[in-house]
Amino acid sequence: MLVHQRRHISRLALVVALAASPASAGEFVTCESLAAEATLPQTRIKSSKDIPANPAAGLPAFCEVQATISPNRKSSIGVVYRLPTDWNGKFYGVGGGGFAGNVALQGVSTALSRGYATGGTDMGHPSANGLDPAFALETPGTLNEDAIIDFGHRATHLMTTVGKQLARELYGRSVGKAYFEGCSTGGRQGLAEMQRYPDDYDGVIAGAPVYNALVYSNALFRVQAFHSKPGGNLAPEHVPLINKAVMAACDAKDGVADGILADPRQCKWEPVELQCRAGETAGPQCLTPTQVETVKKVYSGLKSADGKWLAMPLMPGGEADWVDRSIGTKELPLGRNAVLGAPFVSHLVKADPKYDLMSFDPATGVGEIEASFAGREVIQQNADLSRYFSRGGKLILWHGFNDPGPSALSTIAYLEQVAQATGAGADKAGDTSARARLFLAPGVLHCRGGAGPDRFDMLAAMENWAEKGVAPEQVIATKADSRLSRPLCPYPQMAKYKGAGDTNEAANFVCRRD
Repeated sequence: MLVHQRRHISRLALVVALAASPASAGEFVTCESLAAEATLPQTRIKSSKDIPANPAAGLPAFCEVQATISPNRKSSIGVVYRLPTDWNGKFYGVGGGGFAGNVALQGVSTALSRGYATGGTDMGHPSANGLDPAFALETPGTLNEDAIIDFGHRATHLMTTVGKQLARELYGRSVGKAYFEGCSTGGRQGLAEMQRYPDDYDGVIAGAPVYNALVYSNALFRVQAFHSKPGGNLAPEHVPLINKAVMAACDAKDGVADGILADPRQCKWEPVELQCRAGETAGPQCLTPTQVETVKKVYSGLKSADGKWLAMPLMPGGEADWVDRSIGTKELPLGRNAVLGAPFVSHLVKADPKYDLMSFDPATGVGEIEASFAGREVIQQNADLSRYFSRGGKLILWHGFNDPGPSALSTIAYLEQVAQATGAGADKAGDTSARARLFLAPGVLHCRGGAGPDRFDMLAAMENWAEKGVAPEQVIATKADSRLSRPLCPYPQMAKYKGAGDTNEAANFVCRRD
């Protein structure tokens, strides 16, 4: 049983204790008694129970608390806290994905195994489906503004503040360091915490953050690029054909022919190379002129007349995810973009579930997204992190270089904007290394997957930085069921092969800026 002493001593009790004897003046709080004894603002504890240790899974014994936070009558934020018996004095918040939060044990298992008290939230709406945007509408045409505020930032903030108080009530002492970690929507949650609530965390790990309007414009642009023009869509069989041509043209340029482009921005390949020749029957072995135009369009992205991005380009080398994301499957005929990024516009901006995705105009749509109610509450692109940095806060950004959703280029841009806004002494490449670092993961798709190594321990890197002052000079990444390992380097450095040794070994690469 998890038992801690809580010392809520009244003035009278203190006087009696001092005058009479050194007897204990505290009361004991158990996991099971939290529902009756915890004094948490705007919070109703639904259950609190002891969970035994699971050595096979590497999990300690912990107290699991399920609760609801209601800042007003229209808001009901589900939270789950897991507080280990052997507490390390720190708090860990985890982010969600898509349109959903994250209250699963799996999301916090690593931190919990290290002794963290952990917290997760459903972001104000329970959902078994991260692709469901229905929470944003009361009825078609009417936004559920409280649900959007919760999804945008409030749920994460309250999960954090209540979680810290819960830990204090259970353990009898305050939280020391606090860290937040998430990818995609979780990455955006982390940015919101720094921008809006800079006192909540000491370190934020934000992977592939969906933080700006371009994320949604990207999705709609790609739906249109692949599906709006008759004959413009590709067949699934075209994907390996294109990837093979890209690798033949660019793979060895980084010094290692391994199916991974260290910096896909440097790959210059013309899709017309695969265009069907005169007399050649169109099929999986070649592309029609219309299909060539599709590929060129998505590799190029879209810019406004004054040179600003309206939709980010797809990076060469990341074609493996095109079928699911863009070409479409039997289950998702228009691809995942049409049910993940695009519904932000139909539901949260237009309040119209029947909105025609093909009618979206990036030239005006990006501004409309930013100016909308949802844009103001959900988009987190304020680069001035001065308040967060002034109290010692650290930021680790990371992004799969071949992400087919939010572009790594947007995350690079955010780092550079932070440098400019905070006077961090950055050069044009965005060196904010004293406070914020970005790690690009070559060959990695959205949050995971792809040809590159996608497993790494950013939490340990953050601990060393925030607690010991040791900034991460590299983070070793590995890949499941593979010998492959590589160092991820702080941008603008990239991993370079030393020229000798096994190219599967991270030790044979060095972080260097050319």
